[in-house]
Amino acid sequence: NGAVIMPGEEFSADAAMRPYTFDNGYAEAGSYENGKVVQSMGGGICQVSSTLYNACILAELEITQRQAHSMTVAYVDPSMDAAIAGDYKDLKFVNNTETPIYVEGYVSGGYITFRIYGKETRPENRTIEFISETLSTTAPKKTFVASDASLGSKSTVDSGHTGINAQLWKVVYENGKEVSREVFNTSNYRSSDATVSVGTSGV
Repeated sequence: NGAVIMPGEEFSADAAMRPYTFDNGYAEAGSYENGKVVQSMGGGICQVSSTLYNACILAELEITQRQAHSMTVAYVDPSMDAAIAGDYKDLKFVNNTETPIYVEGYVSGGYITFRIYGKETRPENRTIEFISETLSTTAPKKTFVASDASLGSKSTVDSGHTGINAQLWKVVYENGKEVSREVFNTSNYRSSDATVSVGTSGV
């Protein structure tokens, strides 16, 4: 929130949000690691970068780095996410306009919102839309683990993740009519096994 980005300047979401420490306002929350959900400091920060990503593409800023999560996330459609991880996944974009832009971000009622302010130069009769398309899916496999529950009882420990190959379309309209449609990005999300606990104790 409050970032002013000059023409030609590149902005890194990861650099703006670091360090992911308790002293900097972060707490532990869920994140992906080796196909599992684990608790990590700053977990969930990708909800911020993904929301900012959607604001950026609607503003038609130049995206210079964006990577998908290793597995799907629930808060945006496939190919509309932007992951933050270590020093190898980041959201970066360039102010490709001729005037400064201002980024506003806030949280209210459990929702995060980003607005990007700048000088609008696009024609009034031109609008854009981004459409997520799933190309293929891979169902999660099941793994079974023994437990001390009653013999034969079953309970789902982890429902797993469906693997998805997806792409994002950018559609341009003029006067309400479609004039172009192009693939904006592609994303591959891995599947993860579902885990079922099976009771092995006697009556």
